[in-house]
Amino acid sequence: MLEQIVRRREGEALVRLWIITDLQQRIPERAEYCMTRAVEDFLSLELPVDAVCYLGDSVEGNDLGFIRTMTDMQIDRLSRVSAPKYYVVGNHDYEYFRYHQKHSGLAKLTLPFYEAVRALPDWHVQDAFDTFCFTEDFGPFAAWFFPDHGDPAGAWHTTNGEVWGDARRYIYDDAAYAAVREAIAACPKPVFTFSHYAFPGGNRESPLLGRFLPLPQNVRMHFYGHAHIGDSYWAGKDCYRKLSAVDGQPIVQVNCSSLENFRGSAIRSVFLEYYADGDIAVLFRNHTLRRWDEWFLQAQ
Repeated sequence: MLEQIVRRREGEALVRLWIITDLQQRIPERAEYCMTRAVEDFLSLELPVDAVCYLGDSVEGNDLGFIRTMTDMQIDRLSRVSAPKYYVVGNHDYEYFRYHQKHSGLAKLTLPFYEAVRALPDWHVQDAFDTFCFTEDFGPFAAWFFPDHGDPAGAWHTTNGEVWGDARRYIYDDAAYAAVREAIAACPKPVFTFSHYAFPGGNRESPLLGRFLPLPQNVRMHFYGHAHIGDSYWAGKDCYRKLSAVDGQPIVQVNCSSLENFRGSAIRSVFLEYYADGDIAVLFRNHTLRRWDEWFLQAQ
């Protein structure tokens, strides 16, 4: 039935996004297996997408050789998807820097995956290490991306919804967060937000994202990763929860993780479809089983 529903509305979508997150492997062979299976299953669907939104944790660990191997592999596999890619830095993207800052005296902030894809014309990322949001206009709606960010000199950085290092030097105060909220409210279009983390109310929520609350009324939905579906060690009793609300607001949050089945219970991703009448659909894809698991429709 889900396959029939998806195909019936396929041509009605004004915009379709493919949302992936949390490949997050230390071993290149595991990363290649998961990414290859996801991309091959995606291509088998023959669903054109307007963009790929990759919500962080593309790599894991502190071995630069492994990280470069996994980076090159992902760039190669995703080059088969004919759409621009938007990358949102997550906590494991900082793992190489955090380890070598502590053990090898690495001073300047270094994010190998981010630095590699930033140089590619079809990849879009924050314009500097310390940029805490960036936007894109998709026609009928706008997208706001909230990446982890850090001081280029390495004095501070954010992960897991907190500021690490010398937090006194963090450059964004409450007024900066309020200014972004006001900019979203002033947008004349519906807005979708994307981050590695959930707002309060979602799985493994981010205190820093909580500084944006309350979200403006034109925010339709939020998409995040970090809390791998099926990973009870980190996500606890809510480890299978895919949908939740932002605390105190009727805004749905969607857990899109993860693109791996070693911590998570399957290789997963999400599609967002936006229709001419303003309705939106969220499609949950299980790449391990090559099937649709759920389909969520929200009316305008």
